[in-house]
Amino acid sequence: MGNYSVGLPEEEDCHFLPLKHVYGMMAVNILSTVIGTIGNVLVIGTVRTNYALQIISNFWLVSMAVADLFVTALGQPLFSVFLGLQIGGQCNIFVSQAFRLIANMSCSASVLHLCLISIDRCLVILRPHDFREIRTKNRFKIALVIAWTLPIVYGILRLTVSKTATSYFTVIAVGLCYVAIIVCYSLIILKVRKQGSATLKRFRSQSGRGVASEHVVERRVTVTIAIVVVIFTICWFPLLYLRSAFAEENFGVAYNWARTLALTNSSMNPWIYCFRIAEFRQAYRRLIRCQWKPVCTCNGGTGEQREMTTGTHSSDLETSHQGPNAV
Repeated sequence: MGNYSVGLPEEEDCHFLPLKHVYGMMAVNILSTVIGTIGNVLVIGTVRTNYALQIISNFWLVSMAVADLFVTALGQPLFSVFLGLQIGGQCNIFVSQAFRLIANMSCSASVLHLCLISIDRCLVILRPHDFREIRTKNRFKIALVIAWTLPIVYGILRLTVSKTATSYFTVIAVGLCYVAIIVCYSLIILKVRKQGSATLKRFRSQSGRGVASEHVVERRVTVTIAIVVVIFTICWFPLLYLRSAFAEENFGVAYNWARTLALTNSSMNPWIYCFRIAEFRQAYRRLIRCQWKPVCTCNGGTGEQREMTTGTHSSDLETSHQGPNAV
């Protein structure tokens, strides 16, 4: 996530922060570490122990949860340690460099996953009849390799190349991902609304219960997508602004608060994307009760086979017109 208070080892240049800000940032990062680590572990464990959820869309969620877990379980604790050392007037270059490498890699992977997930779900909604022919397992594996290779390369470059150049690159790259997310989710909303309008016309001659159900589904889809976009914007806009407006000054109180806010996005993702899905909520409760044994509720077949035969699943937003628990 950029230079904190030091440059490369041979260019050590500490920028100590006021203690009140150090304590505040430490509190936020520690809280985010706890909440985010629990949430991301639950996502991984949920898909791992539930065959019905083992489909490509949810594998994307697992991969993003792994990236977010690197942020919450490694990146933010390292950041908290580095901040804590400042209380004693210390500037540990090793901790700083380790934090920068992990944070750059994992945060960029998380953002790229958000973008790819939005494209995946947009494909599912807009091409419901032939999306499986387009989104094959081999193409998914290739996309997954790209989603991890690019962040690793970026993380290394961020430590070795001019911070000004990489700051501008970061703004452009995240901006492109943001545009893709907005476009994809806008198309999803339009498609869902169109489907909802068509369905409501069929329900006009039926009971009001069916109409109310459709309204609930449409509202849930819209609210979920709005939460995703708004939270992402709030968390990342301050950092992107500072990196573009002050590309050579990746330090200071404002910059580190902006970076802390961006880091916390990784603790929010598992709850935004998964807690609103009924199957995940049920699986969360089961895992919290230490019921680790894998379960299969797919009525004869693995989750992937279920997806191939039925073509519907809540996590895909494919059932957004089928019931109130679709999203």
